[in-house]
Amino acid sequence: MTKVRLATLAALFFAPWLFLVGVGGYHLWDRGWWFWAWWPMCLSFGLAYFLAYRWTRGRGLLPDTDQPPPNYWTDRDKAAWELVQAKARAYAAVSADQLGDPRHYTEIALDLSEKVSAIYAPGSATPIDHLTIPEILACVELAAADLDELVRKYLPGSHMLRVRDYQRARQAADWYRTGQNVYWAGSTLLNPVEGGLRWLATRYGLGNLVDRLQGNVLLWVHTAFVHQLGHYLVEMNSGRLKVGVKRYRELIAAHLAPPMQADLAPPDAPEQPAPTTTPPAATRTGIAVLGPVKAGKSSLVNALLGQQAATVDTLPVPHVGVRYNLSLNGTSPVTILDTAGYGQDGANEAEFAAATKASTEADLILFVTPATNPGRRADVDLLDRLKAWFAERPQLKLPPVIAVVNQIDLLSPKAEWAPPYNWPTGTRPKEVTIRDCVAAVREQLGSRVIAVVPVCARGGDAFGIKEGLVPAVAAQLDDARGAAVLRAFHAEAEADQWKRVGAQVLEGGKKALGILWGNLKK
Repeated sequence: MTKVRLATLAALFFAPWLFLVGVGGYHLWDRGWWFWAWWPMCLSFGLAYFLAYRWTRGRGLLPDTDQPPPNYWTDRDKAAWELVQAKARAYAAVSADQLGDPRHYTEIALDLSEKVSAIYAPGSATPIDHLTIPEILACVELAAADLDELVRKYLPGSHMLRVRDYQRARQAADWYRTGQNVYWAGSTLLNPVEGGLRWLATRYGLGNLVDRLQGNVLLWVHTAFVHQLGHYLVEMNSGRLKVGVKRYRELIAAHLAPPMQADLAPPDAPEQPAPTTTPPAATRTGIAVLGPVKAGKSSLVNALLGQQAATVDTLPVPHVGVRYNLSLNGTSPVTILDTAGYGQDGANEAEFAAATKASTEADLILFVTPATNPGRRADVDLLDRLKAWFAERPQLKLPPVIAVVNQIDLLSPKAEWAPPYNWPTGTRPKEVTIRDCVAAVREQLGSRVIAVVPVCARGGDAFGIKEGLVPAVAAQLDDARGAAVLRAFHAEAEADQWKRVGAQVLEGGKKALGILWGNLKK
């Protein structure tokens, strides 16, 4: 569009408004309403300026692009994300020249990629050497797509703004400031007092507000670029982009989508009727049950299954335990893996291997410990070994661990068992004993567990399952699904690598033969 056409459109657009302003002002003056219309308008302008000043003091004008890390990120991923956040905070202000310079973004991308990659390849002279070309392209595509969505959603008219329009706008802004400075200089020479007052009103009034608005928008765009790029740099270096853009999005959507209903219904919940419409494929939630022998793990599993046992498929897992696959209409499927356990002396190598296998296949760990066991050295040792085992494999994440204190019916006084018990605040002898036991377990296991739940899983006398354990499990399912995401990405990336190479070679060979055949035909 030429400048003449642009000026014509601007004149045609603003002419009616200018006409209405002129006619309306004359009408107000002619009727003697000027004063009564003037002060409400001044009040409205003043209130608008005050609110705009307050709302643009921080960076709340546009939505915050610094979102919490996904629940499937490991400690290594979170450490890399801290570098990204520090990089974004390093730019307290961004100039229009920086925003319009492509080299500025290139320098940020290269510097940030090296810093993030160094977290995953410490000590390497070239930290990005372990990355593949498809991974880098996937990172660029995902970051660009997310940034495009943000800009289109929150910056009105951005889809119509071309590069030359942006350059012209910057040029026009420079010309406006130059003309404004010349005007202030001339008016000050002719009338110093009036010119000075007008300059102060513009400098600390509307002009300051406009500059603040512009700075907020520029900084938001710049920060969004750093955050989106940094997010996918973390995903790329962690190996989760090996599966490709399409599969990456499918896995994220499948594992992070909320369930249709509660993932684990209370034991006495009746089976739901079949839905009239076909629901989307639900994500299976895996729960591993660990703990010493004779802790009542199998009784706990039976209490969890309750009336739903008729819909359970039982499958022995060699050298690990028994897997229960539970499927109900309207809920996400649940897998419970009941391990064999270990003795008082702690887990031997085979038992620890079974615990690690169950943990890597789980989204949540229920660590069962008997209430009458005064010492838990073997329990602490197993949890510490599990933590160290996962720390040596930073591409995986230790699932959340809930300590389940079972067999509370055997606590003193043993002859008393009349649930329900208000053990957190109750004063009955049994309630006090349960509360003291929970406090002792919490002190012994410490930060190794995220919650301690007392239960009695004995058939017919069960207590604490639907009242305490099921809500505790439900509260951790969001974090629990994070382990499922990592497990899915790891399995996808490692599976059929040579098959994919063969497919690529075959496709390349077909293309080469096609070109050769075309040349021979000539």
